[in-house]
Amino acid sequence: MTSGPTIHVDPANITVVVLAGGRATRMGGVDKACVDAGGHRLIDRVLSSVAGFPVVVVSSRNPTIDDSDVRLVAEDPPFSGPVPAIARGVAEVETEFTFITTVDAPRAAELLPQLAQALGAGRTTDDADHSSTPPYDAAVIRSSEGFLEPLIALWRTAALRLAARGDGAAKRIYDGVHYAEVAGDGREKDFDTLEAVASEFGK
Repeated sequence: MTSGPTIHVDPANITVVVLAGGRATRMGGVDKACVDAGGHRLIDRVLSSVAGFPVVVVSSRNPTIDDSDVRLVAEDPPFSGPVPAIARGVAEVETEFTFITTVDAPRAAELLPQLAQALGAGRTTDDADHSSTPPYDAAVIRSSEGFLEPLIALWRTAALRLAARGDGAAKRIYDGVHYAEVAGDGREKDFDTLEAVASEFGK
């Protein structure tokens, strides 16, 4: 078996969809995007980490975003879950690839180069019978603790639109999808309590 032609994932052809909504019950119901993380809101940390990319923020809470180039949309109905939020966000995407991430994982975008490399290296050919494996539709992080992180991934936009139809758990969008896994190194960590944010970033 040999590797087929590598597909180059051009950073200029990636749009970032930030999932910033949710009820944040573990944070006491506050707007997670606006939680202070060492003097900067979580949403501002995420947006800073993806500067230069087209960005769509999906939130039912309408957080204030100073960057006029960032598109802010809301899932319908509000707080309907991550899959409808992904579907709403990807509806705004015009690029070939979409990086999905969450507002409570402010360092996850640092793993985008590894995801792009994995997504682009998907095609292989079996020399014996000349069969080939199709390219990957997505590359997703598996955390340093061994868990799949379905909301930190780089997708082919067309495949993501199909996968995000309907509802259900976030992991279900990978059912039947040819995807690569990328090992996390801790930067994929999400902070789902106020105490965790304060511990990591200070007050």
